[in-house]
Amino acid sequence: MLLMALMAQAAFAWPNKIVHSEELGAPVEDVVESSDGESVAVLAGGSVVVLSIDDWTVTLANPCADTAGIARDPQNESGYVAGCADGSLAWFEAEGGQMVTTASTVDVGDQTLLGLASNQTFVFGLIENPIRNGNPLIAAYNTETATVVTNGYPSYLWQRSVEDLEASDLFVVASHGGINMSKVAVGTGAASQQLNSPFDAETSDVILVGTRRFMVAAGEAGVLEFQTDSNGVVVLLSEGNGIEDASAIVASESSEWFAIADAGTQAVHFHTMDGATGTPQATRLGSVELPEGAQAIREFGVADGYVVAGTDGGGLHLMTARPWVEITRSIPSNALSGDEVTITFTSDEPGRWTVRRGATTNTGGTVVATGDVAVGETVSATVTVDDGFSEGENLLRVVVEDDDGQTGHDTTSVSVDNPPPKVRLTSRHVGFGDGRIVVDIDGIQDEDLSHYVVFVSSVPFSAEAYPTEGPDFEGAPNDPNASVLKLPRRIAADPNEEKTVTIQPLSNGATYYVAVRAYDAAGQEGPMSDVVNETPRETYGAADLAGETGGYACSAAGGSAGGLLALCGLLMGATRRRACALVGLGVLGVSLPAHASDSEWPQSGNELADFLGGSFEARYSSLELADENLTQVFGSDGHNALWLEVGPTFFELVELTGALGYYSETGSRVDADGNKSAEDDTMLAIPLTVDATFRLDVLPEQLIVPFVGIGYDYWLWQESWTGGNKVQGAKKGTHTTMGAHLLLDLFQPQRASRLQASSGITDTYVTVEYRQQTVGEAKNGLTFTADVVSVGLKLDY
Repeated sequence: MLLMALMAQAAFAWPNKIVHSEELGAPVEDVVESSDGESVAVLAGGSVVVLSIDDWTVTLANPCADTAGIARDPQNESGYVAGCADGSLAWFEAEGGQMVTTASTVDVGDQTLLGLASNQTFVFGLIENPIRNGNPLIAAYNTETATVVTNGYPSYLWQRSVEDLEASDLFVVASHGGINMSKVAVGTGAASQQLNSPFDAETSDVILVGTRRFMVAAGEAGVLEFQTDSNGVVVLLSEGNGIEDASAIVASESSEWFAIADAGTQAVHFHTMDGATGTPQATRLGSVELPEGAQAIREFGVADGYVVAGTDGGGLHLMTARPWVEITRSIPSNALSGDEVTITFTSDEPGRWTVRRGATTNTGGTVVATGDVAVGETVSATVTVDDGFSEGENLLRVVVEDDDGQTGHDTTSVSVDNPPPKVRLTSRHVGFGDGRIVVDIDGIQDEDLSHYVVFVSSVPFSAEAYPTEGPDFEGAPNDPNASVLKLPRRIAADPNEEKTVTIQPLSNGATYYVAVRAYDAAGQEGPMSDVVNETPRETYGAADLAGETGGYACSAAGGSAGGLLALCGLLMGATRRRACALVGLGVLGVSLPAHASDSEWPQSGNELADFLGGSFEARYSSLELADENLTQVFGSDGHNALWLEVGPTFFELVELTGALGYYSETGSRVDADGNKSAEDDTMLAIPLTVDATFRLDVLPEQLIVPFVGIGYDYWLWQESWTGGNKVQGAKKGTHTTMGAHLLLDLFQPQRASRLQASSGITDTYVTVEYRQQTVGEAKNGLTFTADVVSVGLKLDY
């Protein structure tokens, strides 16, 4: 029973004391808590400050040059919306102790903005009437659709003066001062006014209790309820309940208590709430007197059991029943791993204290220190910076729990600079080359990483032997290069940045031992990596393995018909197509029919143009190379080439084409045993071909057209590798092809007709081709002999 009583007392604890006060220098116009309850925004004199419930800092926000109203952001539980005097809305929130304001704004009207309210979807702006002496208007902005509402808005209010605005999901309610109130239906924008009010009412602060009930501070009339269903006003608390002059009201988040600022008694009175109806009861829990000379409270906000009260004189008072914890000193503010941080604090209530690392609530984080505190006692808590602290800012939250289970807190932070972590180094990260070792360093996460140091020596060493720094370079016996190497090697780096370090010149055949250590900007060094050994040795590329010396082969066109066709293909890009076609037809001994027509077979016509066409093809090829020297360096898979081919066609049966290709592949040079080194190798080739292709295209609109062909190849190639070295040359050869064209026009005949009319393209094909090519002589260096499978897109015109 005692435990249940204590729990009930803790749950219903009302803010019974003022624990902190601020002077803002201008009358407070509005107080709004964020939806997550972690901060409170205060509007005073056109400026906005935000009070953090986490560490009690007050931060100046500048959402507008002149802010006329503030409200919760419906789309961001930690954010706010500011109503700017120029008629625009701006969004702001606190992130990492800094105020962040969006760069973009939204105009809700061309007139001056006077106030702001919001519900779960809309932001409502009170704007000045463009008609002189006209009543102000309500504009609406839908935050879900990011649009200004025009259906029914702007809506005219019933009175000119407006003291406060509040919004629910159904209505916007405005107090006008005096006895007058207005409401606007959210869905339609229709406005109406109250039907009755006490004659002594001076309506000001309006709050929403729960989701539907509006309550109003009404001066000497006490606390009223504005009943939206009937537009009537009823008195809830008045002079008979000890209320002399109600200037502001607020209800707790859970509606367990209700607070009335009473300008007549210079106090804040706390009453119980009826749990069933949400109505404040006459039963008074108690009162908190305001400081002597304090101005009347105009606005309230409540968050996490703390009440923030803003006064007409620019005062800001914080009230709570929780212990008030105040950190007076935290040193050092910047610490290294192993340092001790001392936090000095006081509490206005006795209790048990804890220091929690990384906590954003009074029960979160990791407890790193505990103890007891008496009222007014100055406590110094010592915390050791260990592996649990992360690099950068670390929150330390001091929490005091009193005998009633109420907890209070204050928060500080310490910036921690831990040494960098160990660099991961394995045999995969260290490779050999010709007279060199290549070290790949995976980036490590350390916010102030400065550089790595690479240690190399021909003498074995271990990481355990070097708790700090590392060995100087010691070359292999009779190593002529030891004097020119600058080792250990320092390598500048950023966090997570991968680095590659080449150590050269080294002696081939000698074994070297390698390790890496990271350093941060403060000069702290991380643990030494594992030690990996590697041996530089001579490397070979594909040309080396094949005994290839480079050079350019000569073309052997000869005097045969095939040679003449090859010559035609090479020249057709620079000569007239029809002239070249005549030569080809003469060689083949083809006699021309009398007529030709694209729509019939056999073709007929009287002129060469009736039988002559052209083709263009782009294709992608996969090559299975036969040369083991190439596959050893560049692998057996992934050899691909791109081709562009063009040339004339005759009778839709014969094509004479020339093609230009592009082939590129990367790999690694190898040692004498075929082991891959850390030296990159690249093979680049530009193949040139001429082809004679024979197509079995004998039917109008034939769906599948088989073909066979022969051709000549001339491959210009270049192999290049680490250090700018290269060897290049050319290889000649021949090839045979077979495959089929798939006519696409049949699938989209109307589109094909439009394409022919606009561009002259008569047929469009998907091509599948198998090619056997013999390029280069197997006994004389590299060859590009391969089986080739290609797919392409072919256009006939």
